[in-house]
Formats: sequence, structure tokens, C-alpha cells
Amino acid sequence: MELGSDFQFGYLQDRQLGPVRRAAGGSLSRDELYLKLLLITIFLPEGLSFFVGDFRLSVARLMILFSCIVAITRLSQRLSTRQFVCVPSDILAPAAGTWMMLAATITDGLAGLKGAGIEAVEFVGAYLTFRFLLGSPDSAVRVLRFSCKLMILVVCVALLDPLYDKLFTYELVKGITGYAKPSYESALASRAEALFRDGVIRAMGPLEHSILFGAVCVWFGVLACSVFRSRLFGWSIAGIALIGVLFSQARSPLLGYVIGVALAIFYSATPGFTARWKLVGLSVTVVLVAIFSFSGSPVATLVRLSGVSAESGWYRQAIWDTAVPVVLGSPLFGIGLNGDWNWQSHGGLVSASVDSFWLSAALMYGIPGSTLVLLTIVSAFWFGPIDKSPHLTHEERRLSVALGLVTTTVVVLGFIVHFWGTCWILLAVFAGMRANLAEAAIIRHRAARAAETGRDWLTRGF
Repeated sequence: MELGSDFQFGYLQDRQLGPVRRAAGGSLSRDELYLKLLLITIFLPEGLSFFVGDFRLSVARLMILFSCIVAITRLSQRLSTRQFVCVPSDILAPAAGTWMMLAATITDGLAGLKGAGIEAVEFVGAYLTFRFLLGSPDSAVRVLRFSCKLMILVVCVALLDPLYDKLFTYELVKGITGYAKPSYESALASRAEALFRDGVIRAMGPLEHSILFGAVCVWFGVLACSVFRSRLFGWSIAGIALIGVLFSQARSPLLGYVIGVALAIFYSATPGFTARWKLVGLSVTVVLVAIFSFSGSPVATLVRLSGVSAESGWYRQAIWDTAVPVVLGSPLFGIGLNGDWNWQSHGGLVSASVDSFWLSAALMYGIPGSTLVLLTIVSAFWFGPIDKSPHLTHEERRLSVALGLVTTTVVVLGFIVHFWGTCWILLAVFAGMRANLAEAAIIRHRAARAAETGRDWLTRGF
């Protein structure tokens, strides 16, 4: 008597995954539904948030707080089984959140703890949620497919801004809730470049800024064109995302879109070239070393070479020239969330905004805080490429690569634009997804080995 290998694998894998499902305390379909609802709330306009005492809360923050507790509970239950694989980002994400709160408390006291605490909850909670609530095969792919469909709605709503020549979503929410932002009101009154370009209002939609809208379009456009079996669906989403980037009139996200899509095409065109990323990394390193060695204004040179306007390049160079000494003056804990820095010392700067995510994080939380956030999103790839794993589905393997492409655009754009709000949460979401896929590849490999061992035992027994 002989049992089919598929039957044995399915039986033994079910036994392997059984403790995980029991520890989850609920069906995986409910988890996916919850994650989809959470993604919807992440894109809700800021004006729909509410206050509880001095805390500004939103539905997304409340849902992240709840799911974070659920994720920690599941982690504690899984630690007693072999159904947990520790990815370095599992340690670094909580470390980043802890350091953020510590640094802000030291610099700004309880007020700093309150501000940094909610940001830490968003980042760490979103990471843990998408790290431990994704479960069954292709669960992450199904959540991503829903997100891409959601992006169609977000882009359509954002296009109402240039169509009506006003911030349509902002004005609509302000009319309902009365929530208004003084910075928006003054920029609208003066038709400032922050909201207008070439006399046309920049698409923003339900997000807080046109650059944030452009960045989100980049990330989901790259994911869509890289992951799905249906090329029509994937490239349609990528095309819609490109339209969003163009109407945001944000040059940096357009650069990110070009980088992400170019890398996706390069990956697809070199299926047998295993050293492709080493070659790309070496080429980029050589270029960076050359620019920083021979250019007196390396940031401006990089921005200009990337196709962004020379004016924007010199402005960002001025930001780095002014802010870096401030960071080096308080490298450990930064100057706080609302710390004043002498931007007026440079005649080329017109505001205190820092157009660099990594530099801004270093100002708020010190160099260790900025580094921990970077290491969190990068260390989710610690176990190396898993796109050849036979234990992941085709689209899961493609997703593992696409998340790497998105992370590349995050790291690059983080030097010339600032991320907050929705983008800040999505950084953790993508890292959690990638860590979940890495763990899934290892656990399914163990299940396959158990199935093979069981088959050998059954064969010998009969």
C-alpha cells in the first residue's frame, strides 16, 4: 500500500500549521477582512480624526492599537511552538519605537512622549499587524490586490482636485467637520508652490500632501506591475498610479516611479542572472563614491542627475548643509519633535520644513532613531532572496521581489522627501509583509521536510 505524496504533504502540513491556526483564535479570512478594513482607514482624510483629551486619534490608529495587541498575543502563543521564525525586523521594529519614545521624552518631556508615542504605535503596531495577521498561502497577495483596487478610488478622488481647481477632499471634510489647517489656508490664499505648480493645483486627494499621494502611487504602481499573474490588471493599476504621480506634480515621486519600474523590468529581463542585484549595488556605490569625492555639493549633484530641477537640488543641498550640523550637535537623541533649528542661518531656505525623511528622523530622534527605522525596513530581507523558494506560490515569490523594489524607492526618496501619516504607516506595513513571507517560506520548508520524512516512514512500514 502506498500513499500519494500530495496527500502526505497536505496531511503533514496541516498538522504543522494546526498549532498556528489554533493559536490564532479565529479564521484567517476574518484576519484578511480586518486588514482590508484597516487599509481603508489608513487612507481616510486627516480631517476625520477626533480628539480624546489632548490626543488626536483616528480610526486607523485605534484599529492598529487593537490589532497590535492581538498580534502580540499570537506571537506569545507561537513562541512555544516551532511555528515561529525570528526575523531581525521583529526585534528592530520594537527597538525603533522604544528609542523614539525615549529620545522624545529626554528632549521634550511628557509632551514629547505623547507625540512620539503615537508615532511609535503607528509604526510598530502596523508592522506587528501585517507580520502576524497574515497567514494562509497568498493571503498577502489577496490583501495587496484589494489595496490596488483601493488605489483606483484614491486616485480618482485625488483627480477631483485639479478638475475643480481646489482641494476637493479637504474642502469637503472641512465643510462637514469644521477641521481646517492654517498652513493649507495660507497656501491656498497665496497660491503657494506647496499646493500649486504652473498655476494648477496639485492632486492630493485624501492624503495630507501631494508628495505623499505621489509616493503612495509609486509604491502600489510598482507592486502591481511586478506581482500579479494577470498582466492586464497589474499594468492597468501601474498606469493609473502613473496618472496619479503626474497630477501630483511631484518630481521626486516621478523619479521613484522610474526607478521602481526600471528595476522591475530589469529583474524580469534577467531571469538567469543571479548576481543582478550585486551588479546594481556595485554600480550605485561607484557613482555615489565618485560624486561625494569630487563634488562640492553632492546632494545638489545627485538631485540634478536624477532629473529633478536644479533649483530643487540646490534647495535640498541647503537643507542638508544647515541641518547636518544640528544633528551632529545632538547626535544621540536629536532636538525633539518640535525642536527649533536655525534654518534662517541659510539665506536660501524659506521654511523650517526638512525635505528628507532620514534627516528629519535624525533631527527628531537622533541618529540611532533614524538608523533603527532604516534597519527595520531593510532587515525584513535579512534571510536573503526567497523568489526561488518552491514553498511559496508564484505571486508570493513575485511579491517578495516587488517589496524589495518598493523598499529601494523608499530608501532613495527618503533622502529628498519627507514621509509621514499614511506613508509612515505603509513603511511598516511593507516590512511586516516581507518578514511574514520570509517566515512562511521557512515554515513551509519544514512542513515539506516533515512530509518527506513521513513518506519515507510510511513506505518502509508497508
